[in-house]
Amino acid sequence: MCPVSIQTVTMHAKSLLLLAFPLVAHAHFILRYPTPLGPSAANQETAPCGGYSFSESSPVTNFYVDGDAVAYSSSHPDVHVLYRVVEGNKADGNGLKWDQAFPIINQFGSGDFCEPHVTVPKSYVGKQGILQVIQNAVDGMLYGCAYVKFVSGKQPSLPDLCKNGTGVTAELSSDASLQALMGGTETSGTSAPSPTSSPSSASFHGFSIVTCIVAATVALVFNMGL
Repeated sequence: MCPVSIQTVTMHAKSLLLLAFPLVAHAHFILRYPTPLGPSAANQETAPCGGYSFSESSPVTNFYVDGDAVAYSSSHPDVHVLYRVVEGNKADGNGLKWDQAFPIINQFGSGDFCEPHVTVPKSYVGKQGILQVIQNAVDGMLYGCAYVKFVSGKQPSLPDLCKNGTGVTAELSSDASLQALMGGTETSGTSAPSPTSSPSSASFHGFSIVTCIVAATVALVFNMGL
């Protein structure tokens, strides 16, 4: 049930009517580390890499198989995220053998987020491949990729880009759509839990209010009434 009165929700919904849908339509994330195949999020709904593919000029980042960082900035307040890797320089096509690099997480709060303990199988050491980040968000699946060289060991020092914005947290979760991309099962290169904290009850409360306002806006648009 909404934590505010229906009159309040309706008032806010009307004031946000012209703003809500453009914000939702353009909400994406920008991969910060490893260096992405491309800097723009304009076509991020395009699988497998947000409109980008490998080229001879693509940047290559060393990625430590026993633990390395994946950092991005997201405009979504609530998303499920999958990290996975594949050998070679192609992320699309049949017959690719993806390996999940971390359990699926539910990220809360918009802004900078970093998972510092992403791991991949040791069999990748010495090879190059694609690291893919997929968000399942309110506006659908969003994709970002980096071209990496897998090296042994653990990242000796986290990159400066590995940081969490104020109020940005995460917890281990599940997502049927993301799990389906891995054949319906969640098998990752690590069994370690995410070191990020769970969202507070206050953050849930705030998000529920926003959810109610957006829902009311949708109802107004389609003349469903409240």
